[in-house]
Order: sequence, then structure tokens, then C-alpha cells
Amino acid sequence: MKIPEAFLHPHFYSNQNSISIKTFELEDIIEIPFKYDIAYYQGAAPHLLPWEKTSDSIPLILNRWKEKERHLISLHEIRDRKEAREQVIHPIAWFLQMLFWMNGQPVRSITDWKNEVDKLKWKPMNVDERLEFVIKKPEMYHAFIQLQQLYTESAKLFYKMKALEQK
Repeated sequence: MKIPEAFLHPHFYSNQNSISIKTFELEDIIEIPFKYDIAYYQGAAPHLLPWEKTSDSIPLILNRWKEKERHLISLHEIRDRKEAREQVIHPIAWFLQMLFWMNGQPVRSITDWKNEVDKLKWKPMNVDERLEFVIKKPEMYHAFIQLQQLYTESAKLFYKMKALEQK
């Protein structure tokens, strides 16, 4: 399937990219960012959607982030900005997915993500400015630190939200 205009962003997809939406695995959340969201808007999504079953999808993202975070720390220690930039792109996508999904909705657009994030109820303080910095300068150490903090704050919000749901 061709990538819709709303998901064309130089970090993630270009006009030449396409994704297969014939099968869906939980691991696709990590390997093929925005696959479920794109499929949803194309009318080809599976029955179980990650924003409807966040008890599976969000912990998967958080666990993978922890693994990738260790690798990114080592890249920043040796000041390998080029590799750090390549390795941080998926975690940025995972974060966007997590942010929308913990609000019970798919990612609507990554080209207009700031406007969409403004409408979300559960989000870290000043997420729009902070995430914009991360997206503009993904190879920078300070952007990595900001992304770490966004993940930490979002994880706390997610588990707080889950605890409130159980009451």
C-alpha cells in the first residue's frame, strides 16, 4: 500500500515507500511505524487495534524503548551523531504512536502532528515544543535527553491512566 500524504515525513516515509497491510503482528508496531494507523485510515485495519488494547501495545513500545535507549546512550558517549540519528528515528515514531494510542486513538497525521497533539488529553507538559526539538535535531544529545524525559513522563501518565480506569 502506498503511504498516504498525511504520513509522508522525511524521517519516516517518502513518496517512494509502501507497506504491506496483508498481515498484522504485534511486532509491526516496532518494525513498521504507523502501519496500524495507515491501515485504519485506508479501511484495511485488523480487528484488534493497538489503541484499543493498550495493555499490549504500550508496554511493548516502552520495553523496546528501554533496549534502544541503552544503545543510543553508547552512541552518544562515542559522539557518533550519524548513527545516533539513524537509530533514534524509530523511537521517535514509537513515541508518537504511544502518545496517540494512550489517548485511545490512531495517529492521524505526522505531517501535522502538532495540531493533532494539541487535542490530546493525556500528554506530557509542553510536549509539542519538546518533541519539535527532538524531530528537528534527532542526532543531538540534548534531543535524546528530551526524548528520554518524554518517554518517562508518558509512561507515568499511561500507568496513572490505567490505574484510574481500574477504579
